[in-house]
Amino acid sequence: MTIDVRPTWVLFLAVGLLPLGGGSHLGGPGAAAATMGQEEKTPVSSSNPVSGHPDAIGQGRALYFKFCAPCHGPHADGESRFGKYAADLRKFSLGYRTFVVTVQNGRTGKQMPPWKEYLSEQQISQIAAYLETLAIEGADWR
Repeated sequence: MTIDVRPTWVLFLAVGLLPLGGGSHLGGPGAAAATMGQEEKTPVSSSNPVSGHPDAIGQGRALYFKFCAPCHGPHADGESRFGKYAADLRKFSLGYRTFVVTVQNGRTGKQMPPWKEYLSEQQISQIAAYLETLAIEGADWR
């Protein structure tokens, strides 16, 4: 089965499946914070210019739940309400620059649409800053 994922459809999914603010009842930001500590966290060394900035992390969390959580799940482990089929972003190992390019251009062969029409590089950096706080062993945000 092939799913036709066009940007307008994906935007509908991203905005329509989660209430604004990503309430913890659906695994929103509160749920992610509640699960912190369940996995061993790895210190993150990143070339992300907003890495470790609390405001950027907060903005990134909100953006993650709006645009990424429908597929990558509320815990960024690749498991959403549709099953486990997306990448586990807690152990992203290809580095910060590759993350930015991947989000901008998508991975159409893997059903990930390009987000460059919806997210600026600054917003993608904020999402990365949030994901760095969830990093587990094997993650590399260099």
